[in-house]
Amino acid sequence: MKEIRCDVLVIGAGAAGSRAAYEAKKAAPELEVILTCNGKYQSSGSTNLDASEALGINAPFNYMQDGDSADIYYADIISTGDGLASPKLCRIIAEESCARLKELLELGVKFELKNGIPVQQKLSGCTKARSLTSGGGTGVQITRALAQAYLKEGVTVVENAHMLSLCQTEDKMVCGAVGLIDHNPVFITAKTVVLATGGAGQLFARNVNTSDIVGDGWAMAYQAGAKMVNMEFFQVGPAVVKPEMKFIIHSHMWRLQPRLTNSKGEEFLSNYCPSDVSVEEALRLKAMSYPFSVRTKAMYVDIAIFKEIMSGNGTANGGVYFDVTHVGLDEFMQKAPITYQRIKKAGVDLRTDKLELGLAVQNFNGGVLIDNNGYTGVKGLYAAGEVTGGIHGSDRPGGNNLTDTQIFGYRAGVSAAFEAQKSATVEISREMQAVSDRLQMNDSDKDILAQSMQMFYKELTIVRTAQGLSKVLDFANRYLKEDICLEVKNRLLVGRMLATAMLLREESRGTHYREDFPNRSKEWTQRIVMSQDENQQITVAIQKME
Repeated sequence: MKEIRCDVLVIGAGAAGSRAAYEAKKAAPELEVILTCNGKYQSSGSTNLDASEALGINAPFNYMQDGDSADIYYADIISTGDGLASPKLCRIIAEESCARLKELLELGVKFELKNGIPVQQKLSGCTKARSLTSGGGTGVQITRALAQAYLKEGVTVVENAHMLSLCQTEDKMVCGAVGLIDHNPVFITAKTVVLATGGAGQLFARNVNTSDIVGDGWAMAYQAGAKMVNMEFFQVGPAVVKPEMKFIIHSHMWRLQPRLTNSKGEEFLSNYCPSDVSVEEALRLKAMSYPFSVRTKAMYVDIAIFKEIMSGNGTANGGVYFDVTHVGLDEFMQKAPITYQRIKKAGVDLRTDKLELGLAVQNFNGGVLIDNNGYTGVKGLYAAGEVTGGIHGSDRPGGNNLTDTQIFGYRAGVSAAFEAQKSATVEISREMQAVSDRLQMNDSDKDILAQSMQMFYKELTIVRTAQGLSKVLDFANRYLKEDICLEVKNRLLVGRMLATAMLLREESRGTHYREDFPNRSKEWTQRIVMSQDENQQITVAIQKME
């Protein structure tokens, strides 16, 4: 097994990993900092995917003069999290976001301007206009600017590196990671590690994530001893099914009052809306709530689409028809020019053709439990970005995920560097390098993986029931006992964590909808924290929020 040595290892090259690598090297220039990409440089990581009309990043600059402030921003995060967001972490985001975004501006990130002043938009869960954007490429701009900065500082980038397992000393200190570089086994030793691997969209048959977002970071941290929190909460929303492309359909398009029909040509939304919610109201509210969430009556749009597809009334491509052919070119170019042009380039002209729409996993609110500085509680291990949990609760304001990457990417990078400066070089024994699981995937693994992606999509996304969640647990537990490669093992471990949390939470809150427990319960204003016991089983703690 090839060995590479460094002081700080950052796993993941999206916005969080890029920020962590930059800050670690800047804080301690004498350290060797390695940033690994699971794919090609500047194409891996969900923030490198331009998949929407606009992608926002929040900070209470108050450019729109609507009275925004750090206190109001904090209150919005807490309110949207519905009792399950960490007040300490939310306060850090509210207080530090302007400083971190000013640094991005200094690094060359360009946000939309009007009369020389940045434009801020009001997104879902925000009471003020605080989201800055560079169209759908906001994340791309951020990672590009940070890449120029960290390369200038001397960070080493390793491409096509799929890290699969953390290595630890006898006293459980993380000392590196094992994985594959260009499909060849590799062991990277480090004094500290920062996980910035994103979420787990690729666990599901439908997602709007890059191919490297598979949940490995969660499995790695969990098996190393870290705690996982709020795993039942993640975002699923409308996305293009046909033409085949990674692109979400949010606010701008729903304001056009689309006509939704199934494969039989039937309009179906009215069949799923209760008597006090009209089709027009549900569509209007959908324009202000991209992800599925029970906190808004837009939930009926997502439930309707999902149930039509699952009942066999979807198209051959697994979607429903989204018809806006009543809209003229001028209105498209005024309200949704990026969406119109991207879809037309892919072969569908929205003026004359129906779009096929489905529901896709986008973003996760839960993950590795961290403290104020991104520390996981496992010596030598830090985390930042979507892989982390506790910052957001059962839901989050639109535009907050990118802000999270910059705040805690900064803090985790600096903290990892300072710890590495104090740590002695660990002499790695061959026993510490050993990984009992297979690293390479065979045909049997691929078959299990394909089955899991379909099952996870059906049972773990929009509509959740005890029966469906039990199916997932039975499936995961069965195959975890068999000879499977490490990548498939990681995915099944994550699926088991998700299903366990969803089954325990017998209520509906935020992005978690239990059809068999459709109401919110005050008793469940508690978070579910999971860890692995010495028998490699899940230990659960139910914690009241501070």
